[in-house]
Amino acid sequence: MELSLSKELLVVVITFLFSVVGGITGIGIATIIIPLLLLLGVPLPFAKATALWVNVSIMSYSVLRRLRYIKWSLALPLVAAAFLAAPLGAKISFSIPERVQLLLLGTFVLLSALLILFIKPKPKVVGLTRSGFAKIGVAVGFLAGFLGGMLGIGGGIIANPILILLGFDPLEVTSISALMVLLSSLSGWLAYTAMGYFSPSLALPLFFAALGGAYIGNKLSERFSKEMVRKAVAYFALFVAFITYLKAFTL
Repeated sequence: MELSLSKELLVVVITFLFSVVGGITGIGIATIIIPLLLLLGVPLPFAKATALWVNVSIMSYSVLRRLRYIKWSLALPLVAAAFLAAPLGAKISFSIPERVQLLLLGTFVLLSALLILFIKPKPKVVGLTRSGFAKIGVAVGFLAGFLGGMLGIGGGIIANPILILLGFDPLEVTSISALMVLLSSLSGWLAYTAMGYFSPSLALPLFFAALGGAYIGNKLSERFSKEMVRKAVAYFALFVAFITYLKAFTL
């Protein structure tokens, strides 16, 4: 499905602006791009595929910038589970009404934000064995990947709050999340593209807009404290929930 030139320009500009936020928080911005595209009249499956492509664009750069912060004993099982679960969620999504999907997404995001803001995280995780990291990684990764594939998002908005509340370092969390969002978004995007739900006309403009925003966001993130990153994730999640509910109730 093709958009008018003015709508394409609007999508590219907003992608750039929110890519800056995505670069700071390690969260893909599919949750913002989807409601935007729906408001512009794009069908939900096309909106999901486009948003996942934006996630791939942003996180390909973010991962390179954050490699030194990744705790691989947690990241590998989490990313593998998310990558495998995303296509399953994408296929199941076609049997769920659009309004239900948006309400589900908004609710998950809202609860995540409120938990970060009002519930004190556990003390920093210490003493976990490799097996312990693997179990947490598989559980969180499968949940985030499945819901991400079903809702057309990367899953970072789901995994980040859970890991932060479990006591993991926020900077490590956003770095692991960037890797998970990259691969789970790629997996979900491939699934939607294989079903014919991707328009290539926006591919390059969105790619460069997302990369530019992600570059600026990653530079800014290096200046922020762990507490500021934690709050940035929460407030961004609140904004995402508001936009998602707004679209759900205007269908």
